[in-house]
Amino acid sequence: MKRLNLNSLNVKTGVLLWFVVHAVLIALGVSVPWKMNSDLYSILPDSNETKNVSAAEKTLSARTMRNISVLVGHENFDVARAAAVALDSLLKENNSLEETRLFVDENSLNETREFFYKNRYSIQGAPVREAIAAGDLESLKNNALQKIYGSFSMSDLNRLDEDPLLLGEASFDYFANHSPLSSGSFELRDGVLAATDSGITYVMWNAVLSENVSAMASNGHVLERLNGVLDSLKQANTGLVYAKSGAMFHSYESSNKAKSEIAWISGVSISLILLLLLFVYRSPLPVVATVSTIALSAFTALSFTWFVFENIHVFTFVFGTTVIGVSIDYAVHFFTSLKSGVRNVRSVIFKGLLLGFLTTELSYMALTFTEFPLLRQMAVFSMVGLLSSFLSITLLFHAVFDKRNQPEKKASATNLPMSIPERFLKLYSVLPPKGVRLVLIVFALALIPGLGMLHVHTDLESLYSMSAESKAAESLAARLNNLGVSSNYFIVEGSSEQEVLEREALLSARLGQAEQDTLLQSHLALSNFIPSAKIQQVTSASIKRLILDSANVLHPSVQSYLKEIGVQNDSLLVAGFSSEKMLPASLSDKLPSTLRLILQMLWIGPIQTDSGTQFYSAVLPLHVSAQFDAQTVAHDMPHVYAVNKIKNVNASLTKISRMSLALVAIAYLVVFLVLVAVYKLSVALKIIRTPVLSSLFVAAFFGYAGVDFNFFAIVGVILTLGIGIDYALFFWEGGRNNLVTVLAVMLSAMTTLISFGSLVCSAFVPVSTFGFAVLLGIACCFLLSPLSAKH
Repeated sequence: MKRLNLNSLNVKTGVLLWFVVHAVLIALGVSVPWKMNSDLYSILPDSNETKNVSAAEKTLSARTMRNISVLVGHENFDVARAAAVALDSLLKENNSLEETRLFVDENSLNETREFFYKNRYSIQGAPVREAIAAGDLESLKNNALQKIYGSFSMSDLNRLDEDPLLLGEASFDYFANHSPLSSGSFELRDGVLAATDSGITYVMWNAVLSENVSAMASNGHVLERLNGVLDSLKQANTGLVYAKSGAMFHSYESSNKAKSEIAWISGVSISLILLLLLFVYRSPLPVVATVSTIALSAFTALSFTWFVFENIHVFTFVFGTTVIGVSIDYAVHFFTSLKSGVRNVRSVIFKGLLLGFLTTELSYMALTFTEFPLLRQMAVFSMVGLLSSFLSITLLFHAVFDKRNQPEKKASATNLPMSIPERFLKLYSVLPPKGVRLVLIVFALALIPGLGMLHVHTDLESLYSMSAESKAAESLAARLNNLGVSSNYFIVEGSSEQEVLEREALLSARLGQAEQDTLLQSHLALSNFIPSAKIQQVTSASIKRLILDSANVLHPSVQSYLKEIGVQNDSLLVAGFSSEKMLPASLSDKLPSTLRLILQMLWIGPIQTDSGTQFYSAVLPLHVSAQFDAQTVAHDMPHVYAVNKIKNVNASLTKISRMSLALVAIAYLVVFLVLVAVYKLSVALKIIRTPVLSSLFVAAFFGYAGVDFNFFAIVGVILTLGIGIDYALFFWEGGRNNLVTVLAVMLSAMTTLISFGSLVCSAFVPVSTFGFAVLLGIACCFLLSPLSAKH
């Protein structure tokens, strides 16, 4: 069986192969639903610490992402309240909102008090549980007496016969003092939560977005509607201000920027490239053909990437615009040779084109082995886009444009502007072989100090910056809520709901010790409000022993206390210890609204894992000090995972960066062996030194500049290796004195520099860093590539 050789395919077979490949790739893409994603955290790699609970962490993040808050403020509370009421009424029935929360039902406090009263013998805060366990009836009596006879007591004393120790009030007080709902500056005022800051009174409006709401900006999006309502209210009420808080606002804003960036970056890149090609070729035909190839390549890449990943992140498009600059190189080499008079262009450029295509694909392929979803998406997008472009040039262009049946003429430069290539070549013509070696040695030596100063590190917080308005809004919300949620938190895992609560209690005890050591002020754990069934049963049994003797008769000290407070009938107290009234409360019970809010915040719930269904919850340390170390707290606690998303991801990205460089080094070892097989050792070294030195130049530049060599800069270096080798290959194949080769490489470099250089203007720092690294690398490759040419 003969080996497939694209260069030897006849026209009909080539066109058929081109059609089949594109039809299959596009058909796969259109066979699945197309979904867009703009959540930055969803594309970040899992750290070693969170791999076991990755699904739980993502579930929690997705739920948190859906919560949004708007603070509506004015100097006059009534104006602020009226505007908040109007906002709520206009959005309350929106299908994209699962619920809205503005009004606080004053009965909800009574509902909560009733719940804790009902479960007073099983649910108690840690201080009361400790007193009960120690048999300290006196402290319980003294606390109750303070509430009964205290001048400022707000306790409900209507049930002293049933609850003379006011255990229900003690449980309710613990909840009120430790609930996140009671922290901060907000107070209940005329049915809403309000707080004052710098003379402005803010009314809080909260909402939960439906699960099907995308963070991707689009026409008719609920956040677009929300922004419109707020702007209208601001115009209608002089002096009205508002502050929006929530991760969804930032993702929406980022996707909006990304969409506009994609439009203008692609538009500017393509416009400049088209003007350049029109100037060089003086004909619209190459321009139209090139644009059509780019459009087809992008659509094919998009379709297949959607099929592989099921959804595409918006920044894949931003990175993917670089395919324009890379894939256009093939069309440039084809039309430059064609316009210079070459017949059967494919046979002339095929070897260099194929080797360049394979080396670039190998670089992208190496990136698919990383654990970074965005990088894998970008790699697949670019690989398929380049494959489409390569097939279009070698198969379709060969069939449509190539003058195959006419005798080949001597290449002519009369149809092309050759003055610039001629001047460019003169700069290198004065260098003898020894001079070339000297230049390269001096250049390499100059890179060494910069490489020594290189710092490989990725800090996501420095790569993403909110707008000034968003920063101010988040700062105001944090100040007024004063919750103090830390970037460090814990995820607790268990095989059942009760096992999670039991493990939470152990963690909570450690955090309590950390509070005593002033490492944090407090913490939020669901088990603090609804303990495990085991703890509830122990609490119930301890209270019963404290009040009743073995014959279910009140202890004399309790009887004496009842007389002291004027309780004549003790039968109601004794009846309260009946078994049906002491059943443990469960998370599945009908909880009061205040507890449901905490449940939504902390309880992650069941998730299907490889080992079966597991249950998860989150525990949040609050107002932590710089010395607080979550890893130390969770040490030797199985199934308790310390999470610091940003810190863990930074470490993972730094690790992946080194791994990516190692993968590409392996890929280029393979490339080098291929070059040795195709040419010989000395030629292979001459060709590969150009992209290698250029990549080292980029790294040294970052070292000299004192800028972190982060993950996105490293990706730029990887692409420099993949793209830059093409220039050296074509110079070797065409020779230094071939003006057609020089012009083609020059055009290729300029189109690539335009495509990648435009990314430098992106407001998204990772994209601009990536573009800048490639810009430096490709420019260096272009300047060094003539040194690889045949004499």
